[in-house]
This record gives sequence, structure tokens and C-alpha cells, in this order.
Amino acid sequence: MFVEDLLALNFVMNTSLLYLTARLTGRDVARKRLLAGGLAAACYSLAAYLPLPWLFFSWLGKIAASAIIIVLTFRPARAAEALRLCGAFLLVSFFLGGAVFALAFLSNTRFLLSGGVFYLEPPRPGMLLGGVILAFIILPGIWRFGERRRRRKADSYRLTVCDADMCVQVQAVVDTGNQLRDPLTGRPLCVASYHALRRLLPEVLYAAFNGDGDPVLALERLDIDRATQFGVAPFRSLENGGILVTYKPARVILEHNEKREERQDLLFALTSTTLSLDNDYQVLLHPFIFEPQGGADC
Repeated sequence: MFVEDLLALNFVMNTSLLYLTARLTGRDVARKRLLAGGLAAACYSLAAYLPLPWLFFSWLGKIAASAIIIVLTFRPARAAEALRLCGAFLLVSFFLGGAVFALAFLSNTRFLLSGGVFYLEPPRPGMLLGGVILAFIILPGIWRFGERRRRRKADSYRLTVCDADMCVQVQAVVDTGNQLRDPLTGRPLCVASYHALRRLLPEVLYAAFNGDGDPVLALERLDIDRATQFGVAPFRSLENGGILVTYKPARVILEHNEKREERQDLLFALTSTTLSLDNDYQVLLHPFIFEPQGGADC
């Protein structure tokens, strides 16, 4: 391979790695700095022609080169930020290397196994480009999915809902798009899966939710003592509309980030719709229940 080919190939690959690093870490980087970082990384490949090349391509040399490239490209203001960027850059590099390795095995690339070590033919530029495309498709999607899960977990609450000398624990998240309110009192309504609260519901109402009738009509068959805890609320969404049964338990304990609060004023709109595909949470909290003035009357 000629020197100019080596420089061009490494420039394209390393610029792609730096761009993926910027995407994963949410950094906005000027195009000229990405190109400068890619060019610096490409020049690092020329160390193979210098005396003592093993020194440049040792673990210490590679880590030092990565740190220099990261500082040149992203100009981190703090050491912790630089470490995070270096970690993301190495992660992307490992992922891209694995993608190219996988494509090599899926193709007709010849390899030799000797002493427990795989020896592959040098990957062709087309295979390297395929690895870059694969990394662009898969890695940002996985990262964004993980970030959403982490943010949702950080915003999650554990609820202990108690009524009639019985308590159930459910997971909840704040839903900023929830605008439901009780039509009579104007109180915010939290949306809850009826199945998660089944132990607290009257048997006739739980049977209706399970398909043995209409839950709204089933309210007529409740005992007088329990009937005061239930009501109805209309709702409308982009897809459909209808009437939901509302439920006011005796008390609810909210726990979040080692903080604990007991409430006797929370209202739930019961739904048979699945709120989370992986069942991470069973309740959508109305955002207004946390307002100081709303906590007294909601």
C-alpha cells in the first residue's frame, strides 16, 4: 500500500470514528476540527515507517495518541470530560473493529488459525466502508435507546398504594403529556394500569376490566362504602376517545431518590392499555401533582 493510500484510508476511518464519538457524547463539533482530528490520526499511522514503531503502537502509545487526538478535536474543558470522550472514542473504535471482523467472517475472507490466534487477510477498503456504515446504523441507535432508559429510570418513582388494609407497590414515571383532570373537581389524574392495582379493586370492577362487562356500568353494582372512591372521566386522544373509571385510594406513598412522601389526595384513571411494553412502569404520574398548591387540592 502506498503512503498516500494509507493516509487517505486512515483519514476517512478516523474522521468517521470522531464523528461517531461526537454523536454518542452529544457534542457539537465544527467540521474543520473533525477533519483536523482525522488528519492527525491519519498522520499517526505513518509511525509504522519511523524507527522503533513498536513504541508508537504499544498500548501506552495508542492511549497517548487517542488522548492527543481527542484534545485536538473536542478541546475538553475538564479532565473528566476528556476521559469520557477518550472512553467513547475507544468504544467506537472497538465496535467498528468488531463490525469489520464480523463482515470478514460473513464474506469469503480467508483466515488462518494457528496457536489459538486468527490471522486474517488485510480488510479491503470496501469492507472497511461497510463496517463504518454498520457502525453508523447500529451504534447511535443503541446508545440513544440506553440513554432514554437511563433517563427514564432516573425519573421513576416507586408508589405504594394502600386501601382497605392492603398495599401494592408499582413503578411510575412522570408523563409531561398527561393533561387528564377529573371533570368535577379539576384535580389532575394519574393514569394507572388496572392490572397493577387489581388487589385493591372491588371484585365486580376487576371482573369487568377482565372482559366480564363494562367497567363504567359495573360501578352501579359497587357497595355504597366503596362507590365514593370511584368515578368517571372522559378522555380524548389522537386515535380514540372514551370514558375512564377513576379511583381514589386511601393513601399513596411516593418514593424517589431516597425521598418519601405520603399523599391522600391522588386520583388514578384506570386503563386496560399497556403503558410500557417491557412493564418497566405501571403508572403515569400527572406533572401537576408535584406543584406546591396542587399538592393540597389534587
